[in-house]
Amino acid sequence: ACDTVINAAGAHAWHVAKMAGLELPIFPVRHEYFVSVDVEGMKPELPVMRVPDASLYLRAEINGLLLGGWEPESLSLMSDDFENGQTPPRVEEDWDVMGWFIEQIAPLYGKAADLGVRSIFKGWPTFVPDGKFIIGESHRLKGFVMAGGCNAHGVSGSAGIGRHVVESMLEPESSPYVRSLSPDRFLDGEWDAAEAQTLARRIYETYYGLGS
Repeated sequence: ACDTVINAAGAHAWHVAKMAGLELPIFPVRHEYFVSVDVEGMKPELPVMRVPDASLYLRAEINGLLLGGWEPESLSLMSDDFENGQTPPRVEEDWDVMGWFIEQIAPLYGKAADLGVRSIFKGWPTFVPDGKFIIGESHRLKGFVMAGGCNAHGVSGSAGIGRHVVESMLEPESSPYVRSLSPDRFLDGEWDAAEAQTLARRIYETYYGLGS
């Protein structure tokens, strides 16, 4: 037994919350990127770049190029598509997606079509319908603290997520922003799973959206 459980289970965050009696709209969405073989003239100091119009990101990876992006027609799972304790379905390399990345970057990098692929990385980051983290405990279950729905901010947002979790647990009154991340925003209302999944996919597909 313990006084506090922090649910930072990634693609299994839905399952762990479900075990505790909490139903949350957390959906794994496929994400892929690749690293090329060495590229002539590529230097490790090339900075991270975003190309919002093409929904791409790229940076140097030693002497190769790391290139990834946000698919316009994403592939998502319902969280109950795989069992608690079961590895999420294997993500097979989708060469059509890799080719789409290359097509999108070609107008900016003339040698894109000649890139050889060294390795492909892929997985199931989780997304939620409003694109915000799910942080803190619910008034329905004290001591069960959420740290999920990272919306692919896992590496860049990890320090902030940790800080928000600590604030939600230790501060007498959390900031308005941290309170807005509470799981109760979903638990105190009704939501449709299919509609919520569609909205979560939309967050992924418009990740670099510039707005109107």
